[in-house]
Amino acid sequence: MALTLKPLVAALAAISAASAASSAFAQNQAPIAPQRVDPVTVTAKSAPILDAESADVGGFGAPLAKTPQSITVIGSDLLASTGTQTLSHVLKLDASLADAYNTTGYIESLSIRGFLLDQASNFRRNGLATSNYAPIALENKERVEILKGVTGMQSGVSAPGGLVNYVTKVPLKESFTTANIGIDERGSAKVHVDANTQLGGVGVRVNVSAERLHTPFDHADGERQFVSLALAKTLSSQTSISADFEYHRKSQPSVPGLGLLDANGDGVGDTLPVVKPRLNLNNQSWSQPFQATTTTAEVAVNHRFDADWNGRISANTQQSRINDRLAFPDGCSNATNYVYPGLCANGDVDVYDYRSEGEKRKVSSWDAHVDGKFNTASVQHSARFGLAGRSMRADLPPLQAYNYVGSTNIYTPVALPSDATPLDLNTNSRERAVEGYASLQSSLAASVQSFAGVRVSRLNRSSERSDGSRAVSYAQTVTTPWAGLSWSPTASTMLYASWGQGAELEAVPNRPTKFANYGQSLPALKSQQTELGVKWQPSARLLSTAALFNIEKPYADDVYTSALPTRIAGGKETRHRGAEFATTGRVTDALSVQTSLTVLDAKYSKAVDSSLVGQRVTNVPRTKASMFADYKVAAVPGLSVNALATFESGKTATPDGSVTLPRAWQLDAGVRFQTKLAGKSTLWRLNIENLTNRTYWREAPTTYWGGIYLFPSTPRTTRLSATFDF
Repeated sequence: MALTLKPLVAALAAISAASAASSAFAQNQAPIAPQRVDPVTVTAKSAPILDAESADVGGFGAPLAKTPQSITVIGSDLLASTGTQTLSHVLKLDASLADAYNTTGYIESLSIRGFLLDQASNFRRNGLATSNYAPIALENKERVEILKGVTGMQSGVSAPGGLVNYVTKVPLKESFTTANIGIDERGSAKVHVDANTQLGGVGVRVNVSAERLHTPFDHADGERQFVSLALAKTLSSQTSISADFEYHRKSQPSVPGLGLLDANGDGVGDTLPVVKPRLNLNNQSWSQPFQATTTTAEVAVNHRFDADWNGRISANTQQSRINDRLAFPDGCSNATNYVYPGLCANGDVDVYDYRSEGEKRKVSSWDAHVDGKFNTASVQHSARFGLAGRSMRADLPPLQAYNYVGSTNIYTPVALPSDATPLDLNTNSRERAVEGYASLQSSLAASVQSFAGVRVSRLNRSSERSDGSRAVSYAQTVTTPWAGLSWSPTASTMLYASWGQGAELEAVPNRPTKFANYGQSLPALKSQQTELGVKWQPSARLLSTAALFNIEKPYADDVYTSALPTRIAGGKETRHRGAEFATTGRVTDALSVQTSLTVLDAKYSKAVDSSLVGQRVTNVPRTKASMFADYKVAAVPGLSVNALATFESGKTATPDGSVTLPRAWQLDAGVRFQTKLAGKSTLWRLNIENLTNRTYWREAPTTYWGGIYLFPSTPRTTRLSATFDF
């Protein structure tokens, strides 16, 4: 792919322009601090302090040490210290998170507590609905908040694993400009500028980034450009307004997964192939990049009514345009028995020319709520009452291409012809939701607090093929409550218990030749969670937590009473039981840590196919540990060293559990040195991902269409960056 340096030059030019603007306005006027009514964690940190006190994602506004929820906050300081640039890198920083079909050049997914998150309903941006169907840029994100478990109270109809909330950077009081320039050993290069100033009483913060992507995979180089603008204005002592705009474009060939080898010739893959960490079967002469362009706009108004009550109204819109193209290896027809899922024993695999050009996805959402405090008798309450709504639509091209073009081999790839003829109909979809919600936190005694919340969601969904056929539409109203109780025997310790529900909706595909009850909407599938936990805060900047949880999630399943199956709600169910342990914060002035351990038993407890009962859910680790530590070297002022160690075991690749991925561990390391260059503060970083260059199978997701794919570890990668303050 041809790639010019124009985006990098433009970003470098923005450094000097933003720096000059900051200096000029700092000299001519006193900075004005934009107000924010909602909680804000510490910002503009150059070292991993790891001391977040609260998170918006929980829905109660209580300090993390005092809320009966499992929440992780990953700040921009930690992201920078670990060299984290993608969502899949974020997953390494918490043991409850795991990969879910994550590969270079494509959109990224994750699971929490063993449940795959829904790309359209389990992600938030500043508390508003956002889509994860396009790559996420982290340059303007102040922190990533992760709520674990059932989130029906916070997000309504959504998958039960958890909720991810991206919190963007806001204008700050002091003017500054920082520029970061980074490279890696393979020739990747990145420039990122973060500039903050005041213009006529309006806080302005701009983030600009351009990146050239060179990967260890064959034929997978790409590029990306990113621009964001955040504005904030104090209208009065009670009212402030803010706005946020974002543009992100990424173009990069994706790297498809491999499959299990069919060693015994029965038509189903059953054997792990040798790890080939640099192989990319999307390496035909006609292969084109996956491209995504996303724009986001958001506006919010905060108003304080009095000392006890304030309100917030916010709205956003996000539009994505995607060109999804891939030489897709899947199945094998070169054997006596057609192999699916999997590859032939000799490594042969069929290849399809897949192209879906000009996909359009749009998400719009709004939220209005009030927060306040009041007393009843001798009990003090904190409450939130709100209304919210969202709409989502996917308009895909009338036809897509998915054409067999021959077979290749994972050991000796073969050049194949292309066939981009669009022959297959696409499916367009619509979704609208209106929700009312309330939460209440009550101090029942000096050491006892209760938490309760509920959300009522009215959801409308519809879909149809590009030619108007197979139309399906349905609407349901669901109620998802949540309740918790906490007891603090000491000022630094809290024990809690909680219970909550989540809900998901589904309709049977409108395919008369495939289902007896085609087109039927199914009753809401309600998941339930119970959780017991303890939180201990031995110092103001150190928090240790432990939680035991049980989540039961129903699925739709097919029952055969005739030639065609009848799909029923709740025909299948999984039970995820686990224990989580975490310690985050400053152990000493020199040592900061973020460590976590998750032990998870995720099994099918009910299924139409009795052989599935008792089997582990695929691609879910039984044990995962993540340990990050950062140490400031006293003998060398400004020098810090850090390391991130991760460990996983127990991931199964097949429904019957016959194939399990070997235990995997990885060590990343980093060095940070703060000094002055030409009188300006300069921060140098060296990060090495996969220090020991281990090769292993990282994940083995099973897709909704039945495919099983293998994704390898990333080879050792060394990155060097410098951050300059102006």
